[in-house]
Amino acid sequence: MKTYNIAVIPGDGTGPEVIAEGVKVLKAAADKFNFKLDFHYFDYGGERYLKTGKIISDEEVQELKNFDAIYLGAIGHPDVKPGILEKGLLLKIRFDLDQYINLRPVKLYPNVECPIKGKTPEDIDFVVVRENTGGIYTGHGGVTRLGTQDEIATQLMVYDRRTVDRCLKFSFELKKKRNAKSEKSKSKPIHLVHKRNVLTYCGDLWFRAFEEMGEKYYPDF
Repeated sequence: MKTYNIAVIPGDGTGPEVIAEGVKVLKAAADKFNFKLDFHYFDYGGERYLKTGKIISDEEVQELKNFDAIYLGAIGHPDVKPGILEKGLLLKIRFDLDQYINLRPVKLYPNVECPIKGKTPEDIDFVVVRENTGGIYTGHGGVTRLGTQDEIATQLMVYDRRTVDRCLKFSFELKKKRNAKSEKSKSKPIHLVHKRNVLTYCGDLWFRAFEEMGEKYYPDF
């Protein structure tokens, strides 16, 4: 029986409560599908920061690499200035571990009500793939004339071709796997969601890269 080592960071606010319920679900899945889970809990978050002034160190991030997965709860504390925990913990883990894909499956299950009228599980089964290390989260920008009427703040959206391409490659490979499991091999399309008409430069990079990647996987793309 295979054992998976899971690092659990309950975090702040509703995080511990939600994580506790999620662990129950994971344990039930482990029992049903015959594998084991070994949970290791870490107190990284707002309470720790308020008590010690520490968020997470480079050495602690390295320790997280020894686990099969990280189960992370909510990050953000009302007594801690916004941005400190989010950048110091959430984004640090994301960038140091190069977690470049944010994967969001959307699936309707039988006997579950759907807000979209008349839809069934056969209609709603898709995956949203969001690039997770580029764009607005890279931290490019700054403030000048701070505290004056002429204060200027900038937050730049930054993408390079490698970052775009590896996200697109992940998406096309995922499409292949999903189609291979589908009875209708051509029933699962792939779409690029962008605002190329307004976010001209980054949007155009994504659009061109998407079309070029598509041609590599499907000659008639």
